[in-house]
Amino acid sequence: MNDWQATAARLGDISRSTVFGLWAAGELGSVKIGKLRFSTDRQIDDYIQRLEQQGGDAA
Repeated sequence: MNDWQATAARLGDISRSTVFGLWAAGELGSVKIGKLRFSTDRQIDDYIQRLEQQGGDAA
């Protein structure tokens, strides 16, 4: 499970607001536990794969 900091690091040190924006838009899968939100390694890998298929255009 990756919190927003770990998720941001895996995606090239993107900002906190970008991570939360991706979660809010449903572009990056997440799991909510209590008040905390996480992305699994698989969700991050799936997001990266979709970006590669689209030619790398990030949100």
